Amino acid sequence: MLRTLWLSVFILGITLGLPSTHAARDLWTTAKPKPNFEMVVLEVSGCIYCNVFRRQVLPTYKASTKAKQIPIRFVDLNDPAIAEIGLTQPVGIVPTFVILENNQEIGRIPGYMSRHDFFRAIDYIVSGRTGF
Repeated sequence: MLRTLWLSVFILGITLGLPSTHAARDLWTTAKPKPNFEMVVLEVSGCIYCNVFRRQVLPTYKASTKAKQIPIRFVDLNDPAIAEIGLTQPVGIVPTFVILENNQEIGRIPGYMSRHDFFRAIDYIVSGRTGF
């Protein structure tokens, strides 16, 4: 009895053009989109520590797997486009490294620090986030 009912529903679905049960099952298994991460480095022209970061830390960062997960972009603090970044608080020191998830600030690293401490700070900010 149940088998004939199922067959009737299936045939009725085909004739009416209803989606198959496989399509409905696929809707339930669709994964959420992966978060979009970005690191924005806020700096000013002539900043000594900004230059030190570019020489001592940036090459290592660009070669790391973190750079693939969190691409880096440099923005001058005096650029009017900084208003589009959506900072949660004012910037008091340069360089300031702002980590964004889906264009929302999730953390920042104020000032220059060593390579080791820089990577540890990034790990701390993104710990527990999807994809890390």
